[in-house]
Amino acid sequence: MNKIVLYGAGKRGHGMYEFLNSIHYSDLIYGFCDKKAKEIISIGDKKVWTPEELANEEVTYCITLLDESERLRVESELGADKCIDFSELAEIIGMDRIEFNRAFCAFYHIRGMNTYFNEAESLLEIFWDANSVFFQMFKRLNLEKVIELGCGRGRHIPKYINEAGEITLVDILQENIDFCKKRFSDETKIRYYRNTGYDLNELKSNEYTTVYSFDAMVHFELMDIYSYLRDIYRVLQQGGRALLHHSNYYENYKADFSNAPGSRNFMSKECFAYLAYRVGFTVVEQKVIDWNGVKNLDCITLLEK
Repeated sequence: MNKIVLYGAGKRGHGMYEFLNSIHYSDLIYGFCDKKAKEIISIGDKKVWTPEELANEEVTYCITLLDESERLRVESELGADKCIDFSELAEIIGMDRIEFNRAFCAFYHIRGMNTYFNEAESLLEIFWDANSVFFQMFKRLNLEKVIELGCGRGRHIPKYINEAGEITLVDILQENIDFCKKRFSDETKIRYYRNTGYDLNELKSNEYTTVYSFDAMVHFELMDIYSYLRDIYRVLQQGGRALLHHSNYYENYKADFSNAPGSRNFMSKECFAYLAYRVGFTVVEQKVIDWNGVKNLDCITLLEK
């Protein structure tokens, strides 16, 4: 097997290497390749080479770059047959690609949790400005019994807790659940549920009036979204609604957390509507939106049971 080199020794490449180390596969990586190799020299015990230094080596390059045009340029220079996506390392270590992507997504959020959520707290106007697409749709929800899916550190709760009857916060990361329990320790109307990342098995059927998710489902695997939609349909009361912020990135079928703009997973407005319809939902409204300067990257979908 060719030596596997991570192409790109910047923040993302470093993070990908740390992830592999966390699951005990850092030995899989021979080293790094970067045009700034003489400045970086090494990362941990791994050497950083320039492309020229590796020209005569039998190397497979795992591309860590996020910008698609830059990725294509690098692949063209190195030879597309020598390049793989980060998720393709899953087969080499004997791991399912979906599980690999889930684990990487969770690792990255934990690794940069403080920075990520501090920044997220400062971006609330995107959701809650009086004229935002999010807020206009949110006003059409019955907040008697709410599930917030992918709650993170609970940044949205203060915006609607006074209007809500009961709130169940759901997240795959125990760190987030623990943080929210401490943050909202004085609130009696909040329940907590750490789930699997693809279902709501422990929640009762026909029980809730609303399920919503903002700035979380954009990272979910398509198959996980389908699993969630089935369970969201199950737990909602008849007439209950789901308001879901999801990816609309479909230009690259290989899209996942490691390589797509905004770390979006492969999804489209139409595909999401299809999945929702298949589990029984009526699609009430969909709005495609820009995100962080990327045109039409995301979509907000309002569903009704």
